Amino acid sequence: MIDLREMTEAEFNVFRESTIKSFAAGNVTAGNWEQPGAESRATETLEQLLPAGAATTGHRFYAITGEQGDLGTLWIFVKGDTAFLFDIMIDKKFRGKGFGHQTMDFMEKKLVGEGISEIELHVFGHNTPARALYLKTGYLETDVTMKKNCCQGNSTGTYSFRNTTDIIDY
Repeated sequence: MIDLREMTEAEFNVFRESTIKSFAAGNVTAGNWEQPGAESRATETLEQLLPAGAATTGHRFYAITGEQGDLGTLWIFVKGDTAFLFDIMIDKKFRGKGFGHQTMDFMEKKLVGEGISEIELHVFGHNTPARALYLKTGYLETDVTMKKNCCQGNSTGTYSFRNTTDIIDY
């Protein structure tokens, strides 16, 4: 059985630093960013999303707790009747034990009880465990962005379209 409690300021500070590193690494692995400067870009993005830190309107930061103690963290943004799941992180020693699934179910019941009718999220394509969790808990893929590095080894570099409006004129 799990529960959610609001993060303390100290927990938020640790969470923030961990999130910056994780978001930077995810974007590098996905091929969106180059390694040099990735943490700076992640920091800038987080500062834009959370100009008032943990007190930014609509954002909620929770410690996921259970009989075993603190199991991980959860970051949700709520606006109107829609919530956006920014991050769920189960500590490595607790993964594969159902806590991610329990947290998703608990979060959904809590949000539905508050009048939320839709929960959205983003997941990196390479994050197979997270994608499996989301599909298992009823989330549907609404769009998929794909990429192929077809110019690897070419001295002219790798080409990538970052936005479909770059190649398709509506």
